[in-house]
Amino acid sequence: MNVSMQSIASLPPEQLRSLLPPFLAASIEGDAVSAQKAQDSVRALLAETDDGAIERTLKTWSTLGEQGYKSYSALPLMRELSRAWMQHMLTPGTVEGAEHLASVRGQNQLWVCNHRSYIDTQATDALLSQAGWDYLADDMLVVAGPKVYSAAFRRIAAAGLNTLLVAQSTQIGHNQAELTPRQVAEIAINTLKLSQAWRSERGPVLLYPEGTRTRSGRLGPFLRASARYARHAEVIVPMAIVGSDKLFGLDEKMRPCPVTLRIGQPFAPPKGKTAWLEQAHAAVAALLPPENQPEGDVLI
Repeated sequence: MNVSMQSIASLPPEQLRSLLPPFLAASIEGDAVSAQKAQDSVRALLAETDDGAIERTLKTWSTLGEQGYKSYSALPLMRELSRAWMQHMLTPGTVEGAEHLASVRGQNQLWVCNHRSYIDTQATDALLSQAGWDYLADDMLVVAGPKVYSAAFRRIAAAGLNTLLVAQSTQIGHNQAELTPRQVAEIAINTLKLSQAWRSERGPVLLYPEGTRTRSGRLGPFLRASARYARHAEVIVPMAIVGSDKLFGLDEKMRPCPVTLRIGQPFAPPKGKTAWLEQAHAAVAALLPPENQPEGDVLI
């Protein structure tokens, strides 16, 4: 279903209650039961939400990501909607190694994960919430490129998360506008400061050092520029998500399936400009199944 963000944002609350559940369900393939359950959950949530909250949410959502390279806080209604929806997409959802999160509670944390799908962070949020780690999911900030805000379905997902819009490396090249390397560097300095402030004042920052989703399914090399995100971090928490590429593939269709979040042993960043990044790459790889193991370079 091809619906513009403007048309969704202009809907009066009663129409949104009627049209949003089937719009979201249209993205689901091959599982009519899960699609119906997801619709019912979203419909029930919207029925309990007053018109004013819906109108305020739509107004903010309609321009999310358009105010520049900065952090955008999750919209409460969109967060509830995301979790209500995702509980029917993760069949089942599993978190392994949650004891590692308990061991670093209260510390300045940088989370490092492989990147399989646009749905990775939404799935991570839902998995943590289902496992009883709402306080971490609520305070998690994800470093995100411009594409997560670029279409209605993606922006609905992004709106339920705390996101930090960054200019992507010129090696990747998915920015909203043509930027020179110097402009990318200037934006990077500012967003690095924002991520450090968030970790100090609020909670963990989630980083995908590959810079883009893997196409081969194997863990790709980490971008050397990602090394700067560890500045002032007390601990690095390696993570791996498995199954999210089947949940939401390159065709951007949802196919409910099992998804697992694996959390590895946290470690203090070693000295050296990229030493922690190399250690993190090995730690993430150790959490992945054989078919997702890296081949080739560790860093680029």
